[in-house]
Amino acid sequence: MSEPGRLNNSSEEELEIDLRQLIQVFKKWSRMILAGTILCVITAGLLSFFVLNPVYEADSLLMVNKATEKLGSSQTQGEGLEGVVSSVSTMPVWTMNTYIGQITSPTLKDRVIKRMEEEHGSGIEIFGNIQAVAVKDTNLIEVKVTSGDPYVAAEMANILAQEYVEFMTEKNQEQMSRSVSFLETQKEKTDEELKQAIEALQEYESKPRGVAVLDLEFTSKSQDVMSFTSRLKSSQVDIQQLSSGVQELESGLAATSPTIAVKKWDQFSNAVVLSEESNPVYESMAAQLSERRTQLAEKLGEVQGLSLLVDSMNSDLNALQAELVQKKVEQEHLQREVERLKQNSETLAQKATETQIAKSIDLGDTSVSVVSAAALPENPVKPNKKLNMAIAFVLGLMIFSLLAFLLEYLDNTIKTPDDVMREMELPVLGVIPKLSRKTRGNGYYGG
Repeated sequence: MSEPGRLNNSSEEELEIDLRQLIQVFKKWSRMILAGTILCVITAGLLSFFVLNPVYEADSLLMVNKATEKLGSSQTQGEGLEGVVSSVSTMPVWTMNTYIGQITSPTLKDRVIKRMEEEHGSGIEIFGNIQAVAVKDTNLIEVKVTSGDPYVAAEMANILAQEYVEFMTEKNQEQMSRSVSFLETQKEKTDEELKQAIEALQEYESKPRGVAVLDLEFTSKSQDVMSFTSRLKSSQVDIQQLSSGVQELESGLAATSPTIAVKKWDQFSNAVVLSEESNPVYESMAAQLSERRTQLAEKLGEVQGLSLLVDSMNSDLNALQAELVQKKVEQEHLQREVERLKQNSETLAQKATETQIAKSIDLGDTSVSVVSAAALPENPVKPNKKLNMAIAFVLGLMIFSLLAFLLEYLDNTIKTPDDVMREMELPVLGVIPKLSRKTRGNGYYGG
């Protein structure tokens, strides 16, 4: 039970000894650490106040009127020619990073340098001195320009904003010019195709047995077929009536005797004599039956002729209808092609006019505008003297403290009784003082 306590006591003693050693090291090398730290602070101050050139920063604020989060998702174009023409004739909507990339592009920097040279007569190197940052959750872009001259920094920031607006206008106009040229070229091609399509349609319509002629012929034959079909049905009804009449007459005729007995006075025999004579009813019915049979035969012949005629006309009508349908399909195809090309030509003409109007508008100001011009900076942003000296103080303190521990670690000599006790683990019985001229002269140690 006593061993853990001993271990705890020993660990506390070691910790106490280590802290004492650290304090002793700081005390031993305190002059060096303090001198080195002060030297670093003085050096940083001299560099910040007398060596490093001041740097001024001018800020201008631009506002992007149209921007999107993802490139290509800002507009939903339609399908077909309308969608293609709309995508060509309208200006794209870019992301904020696209605008920032254009602001910091070498092309824009060259424009600013050229304008500065024209106004001041000497080139000013601004590469690496321009920074553009998008303000979070806004359509604002903060443009920062740094320079050793505050007037140059402010003027460069303002010129950069102006040149960017002009740059946007020029690029937009170039794109609109290409779009107008493209649309006009496509319209010329479409008009030529439209002319050829109209000529093909006219040539097709002028051919013999065209759709109009076939349509009239089909209508006429349809009416004839309907007329003959009606006559055929009427004749068929007549046949049924005649057949019924014939059957009735045949039945009546079969039930009627062809002759009848007639009583006559015979002068020679002076008596009544029975004689047979033709039955007039039978003869009448026979005559009617003969007439009806003749009519029935005529109607049968007529029905047979009408049936053949109707079948032939239906066959011709079907062939005519097939020809008419085929030619109508071809004609409608040509007409649809003409209508499509007319619509395409009108669309291209309209979009070319709209694009031409858009070309004349100052699109730079409509896309990007200067919200706040750069003001003349009063105080430099670099060097930050207080910050540099504070950093030098911290770095000097750290470096020379580490140097002190390194020197203490490399020093393996014994100088004090504590060193003897720590290194050799032997008790110190006494200390022989070092004699100096002062102590030797006044008998300090009993001499």
